[in-house]
Amino acid sequence: MSQTVTPPDLRTLGALYEETRQRVVNLVREAAFADSFAAVAPVPACPAWQVRDVIAHLSGLATDIASGNLDGAATDAWTAAQVDARRDLSLDDLLAESDDVGRQLASFLDDFPGRYGAQIVADVTVHEHDIRGALGRPGARDSLAVAHSVDFLLDTWAGPGARALGLPALHIRAGTRGAVVGGHDGPPTDADAAVKEALATWTWPPAAGEPVTAAPSTPRLETSPFELVRALSGRRSLDQIHRLGWSVDPAPYDGLFTLWPFTPSPNDLVE
Repeated sequence: MSQTVTPPDLRTLGALYEETRQRVVNLVREAAFADSFAAVAPVPACPAWQVRDVIAHLSGLATDIASGNLDGAATDAWTAAQVDARRDLSLDDLLAESDDVGRQLASFLDDFPGRYGAQIVADVTVHEHDIRGALGRPGARDSLAVAHSVDFLLDTWAGPGARALGLPALHIRAGTRGAVVGGHDGPPTDADAAVKEALATWTWPPAAGEPVTAAPSTPRLETSPFELVRALSGRRSLDQIHRLGWSVDPAPYDGLFTLWPFTPSPNDLVE
C-alpha cells in the first residue's frame, strides 16, 4: 500500500496539506487500479460531481493559486472553471498535476496572510472524505487535518454564526476539541455576514485563548471530530445532525448547520 511521505522542511499548514493531498492521490490511484470505473463514481456529498471532478477541483485550485489565477477565488464560478478546463484530461493526468503543483503549494502555504492557508487545508480535508465516501473506503477520520478543520470551522463558522443568530450558549465537544458558542446578549443579526466578516479577519495561527469551560447546565453537543466536520460542512442531513450527542432539543440550533455557503444534505449521507 502507498505511504505518505511528508518533506521534512514543510511547516504546519504545508505538512497538513501535503499529508492529506498524498492520501487522496494514493487512495484514488489504488481504487482506479482495482476498478476502472472508480474515476467516474458519483460523489454523494457533491451530487454534481464524480470522483474525477473532485480531483480536478483540487488540482485546479493548487494550479490556480501557484500561477496567481485568483480572480474570483473561492467562488462557484472559479471552482467550476477548474473542473471544466480539465474535462478532457485522464485521471492519471489529473493526479500527476496534483503531484506536481500540490508540492509547490505546500511549500508556501504557511506564508499566506489571514485564514487562506488554513482554509485550503480544511477544503482538501473535507474533499478527502467526500472521495472516501464515494469509493466506500473510509479512513483517516482521526487525522491531524480533521482536528485542524474542527478548530477552523468552530472559529470561523459556528462561533460567529451562533453569536449573530442570538442562540443560547452551546458547549460543543469533539474529542479533545471544543468551544462554547452563542449565549451573547443582543438582537440577532445577519449570520451569513458574520461568517464572512470572521473569514475576512481571522488569522492563522489563532490566538491562544482561555481553556474552554462551561457550566454543567450549559446545553451540550458531543460527537467525534469527523462527524462535527461533516455536519458543519453540509455533509449531513438535519435528521442526522439531530441524532448526534445532544443534551437538549437540537432544533433551536439548526441555524448553525445552514450557515453560508453550506446547507444540510437533503438526505441522510451514510459514510
